[in-house]
Amino acid sequence: MADTLAALRSLMSSHSPSLHALIIPSEDYHQSEYVSARDKRRAFVSGFTGSAGLALITMDEALLWTDGRYFLQAAQQLSDQWKLMRMGEDPPVDIWMANNLPKDAAIGVDTWCVSVDTAQKWECAFAKKQQKLVQTTRNLVDDVWKNRLPAQANPVIVHPLQFAGQSVAEKLKELRKKLVLGKACAIIITALDEVAWLYNVRGSDVSYCPVVHAFAIVTIDSAFFYVDKQKLSPEANSYMEENGIMVRDYGDVSSDVVLLASNQLTSCSSTKGSKGNPKIDVRNATYVGNSASHVAEFVNDLIWVDPGACCFALYSKLSADKVLLQQSPLALAKALKNPVEIEGLKKAHFRDGAAVVQYLVWLDKQMQEIYGASGYFMEAESTKQKKQLGTKRLTEVSVSDKLEEFRASKEHFRGLSFPTTSSVGSNAAIIHYKPDAETCAELDPDCIYLFDSGAQYLDGTTDITRTIHFGKPSPHEKSSYTAVLKGHISLGNARFPNGTNGQALDILARIPLWKDGLDYRHGTGHGIGSYLNVHEGPHNISFRPSARDVPLQVSMAVTDEPGYYEDGNFGIRIENVLIVKEGNTKFNFGNKGYLSFEHITWAPYQRKLIDVSLLIPEEIEWLNEYHAKCREILTPYLNTCEMEWLKKATEPIAA
Repeated sequence: MADTLAALRSLMSSHSPSLHALIIPSEDYHQSEYVSARDKRRAFVSGFTGSAGLALITMDEALLWTDGRYFLQAAQQLSDQWKLMRMGEDPPVDIWMANNLPKDAAIGVDTWCVSVDTAQKWECAFAKKQQKLVQTTRNLVDDVWKNRLPAQANPVIVHPLQFAGQSVAEKLKELRKKLVLGKACAIIITALDEVAWLYNVRGSDVSYCPVVHAFAIVTIDSAFFYVDKQKLSPEANSYMEENGIMVRDYGDVSSDVVLLASNQLTSCSSTKGSKGNPKIDVRNATYVGNSASHVAEFVNDLIWVDPGACCFALYSKLSADKVLLQQSPLALAKALKNPVEIEGLKKAHFRDGAAVVQYLVWLDKQMQEIYGASGYFMEAESTKQKKQLGTKRLTEVSVSDKLEEFRASKEHFRGLSFPTTSSVGSNAAIIHYKPDAETCAELDPDCIYLFDSGAQYLDGTTDITRTIHFGKPSPHEKSSYTAVLKGHISLGNARFPNGTNGQALDILARIPLWKDGLDYRHGTGHGIGSYLNVHEGPHNISFRPSARDVPLQVSMAVTDEPGYYEDGNFGIRIENVLIVKEGNTKFNFGNKGYLSFEHITWAPYQRKLIDVSLLIPEEIEWLNEYHAKCREILTPYLNTCEMEWLKKATEPIAA
């Protein structure tokens, strides 16, 4: 690590201009949350492996900013050469740089790895002291990362219409309508999941995320796909041609954006009138697609750029006065699931819930046999017989591997949707803990066990968290679990008017915790993809300001996952996926229309962790109804032994 910092500082000194500081973001060229192994530059430099964070290297300091999900993990992983900066507690990185770097400082960054929003925010902060953001001539981390993995030519897979639910032609048609309404002549699409969703393709370029490293540009009459051409089979090439999509090399996006800016980007197929590309007569501004024509006036030939997703490097090639800086219209379109996607998500969660129950049945039996645990149902201290050499042991990694086995046996399984958080005792207090086979903990029947996991199926993406105990939970653990459960139920049962955003709802999950002076440092819910990224915007449920940006709407999927984490002791989180639906309220004040949630995750909540005396009758009624549905939905997927276990796990709670 010291050698890496020294090598980077040497490159900073020799760079033209010489750099006072170097910013190393977590993101790749597409501003992805999860990146491929060869793009984990911040992790390579700092040793911190969490998905969110930013490293800053000066000539005499190395600092790492991350959010509350990762405070504990970062503190454990950073060497003494690094200083942890806690977001929300310490000064933000732009303020720190403006206040601590010298006047006229040159601050370097690879602008392919930073968004327009972020770069402009930094430039504004730097201007006060005449500091400047410098685009490095190359990525300096790549120069010192000697064993960086080469790029792989993973195949582009066409996502069948039976799972996508909407054709490329339909999606392009709707997108072009939005371009006309936005007075734009083109859009640059950089987010990997948006490119995959628009063109109905999937891939394996990023672990856990079925996406392809690719850009897209869509104009009024053309569509381009920028990708390593080695990734396209003859069938995939034919598919692109059939849909009027011109395939270009991945690196051509840079020069093509320049052509786009000067209105010189053309496609030889743009005049063919293919089904994917209805012709637009821009001069008369008449949309002549497959439906009735509608007319809109082009005041400007703007180029639509999403400031939160597009890298600053591409934006810098455009004339600022010809850019529509606005969230991509595909973000919301993708979040609003079509009926096929909703049905697929529900079916995927049926199979996934069965896998989770099969795992719990297996783990319950193993904990009793190996550790003398009282088990999932009984409440007693374990016998904790001393194990002899060679006796089977259960570790956080070995049991999570078993959970993956159960999922892998299910129809349409394509892999996990994120690295499983399998955490015992104090490790469960690390919010996004990822166990390592060499250092992970052994399961302990007298400690809480939290597992947060999910899978990618062709028909949907899943994400579920359950917290369990195989021994005798303490009164404090029970009351904490029950507070989390009450918040989970409160949010899931909410009814709210159209136009309500996730920040307004976030408090519902926290109130039961606040009553005891407890809280958690993460958001309460995130969107989820349809065989795409497990974290999906633009909506979310959180205390953060971003949760105000987009209201919740019918057919969105969102998680409900409050928690409580006690450093050094235990962690608790409960998570289900919800679908937003019509609220079916008795009245309709203001004719706003009201919304509610439908749970689509099915797995029991552990009865012995619940302090029933803290529940109100309505909560008990809801739990009993939910557990009855678990039995009804999951039974067809289980054998006799598993069915009996589930029946016991979902027995009604007496009010």
